[in-house]
Amino acid sequence: MSPEPVAIDAARLAAATGSGVRVLLVDSGVEVSHPALQGVRIPCWGVRLAEGATPCVVEDSGGDAAGHGTAVAWLLHQHAPEAELHSLRAIGPSLHGSSALLLAGLRWGVRQGYDILVCSFGTACEDFLRDYKRLVDQAFCRNVWLVAASGNVDFCAAEYPAHFPTVLSTDFAALHGLALQRRRGTLVEFVANGEGLHVPWRGGGYRTVSGCSFAAPHLAALAARVRQAHPAWNACQAKAALYALAEEAPREALRT
Repeated sequence: MSPEPVAIDAARLAAATGSGVRVLLVDSGVEVSHPALQGVRIPCWGVRLAEGATPCVVEDSGGDAAGHGTAVAWLLHQHAPEAELHSLRAIGPSLHGSSALLLAGLRWGVRQGYDILVCSFGTACEDFLRDYKRLVDQAFCRNVWLVAASGNVDFCAAEYPAHFPTVLSTDFAALHGLALQRRRGTLVEFVANGEGLHVPWRGGGYRTVSGCSFAAPHLAALAARVRQAHPAWNACQAKAALYALAEEAPREALRT
């Protein structure tokens, strides 16, 4: 039997809602009581340092340490409203998190068999490069798709996990909705909507934000729609299908 062609009809993709797709947001947590998320059920978890300084994942109350994760959850829900969202808090109030905690959370997500892990963060520190590579390989082998943000200043600067070929990684630009652009010859192949977005934030408030962090949930929403339509595809097939649908990024969009 020949493999299914790596192509998806744009109308079919537009009609998808993310139904049946389990998505884990590894971020600063989600303020589940925020009015913008009323009626959205989001189970919450957190990474903690257990006795002996070993990170472990425990049930969480559903708060947001910074506001960032609430924005990411809302953006993804807007474009994949039937995806099953879960939150894993691994980033603190200053939007910083140790690689040990982040890796522990991502490993847990892979073991739990989520369909998509959303990482609206990255690190340029190469001390954990081998660990991130091992994690990305495990995710690929278990058909868990990773969606990651690149750096806001220079998408060509190495940042992990975005700079691995099997990761769906994105830069940001002022686009509309789920519009997607592609780049040739770079590890960060996609550009998604992430500029001047009015989003819910911590404390029941709102703010206007820009950055790759907010492009990532747009790309993740597209990925959830693709996964609904083609649940047997791996991350490379999904990337190829999205690449074929995306428009060529204009030269002026390249920030180096």
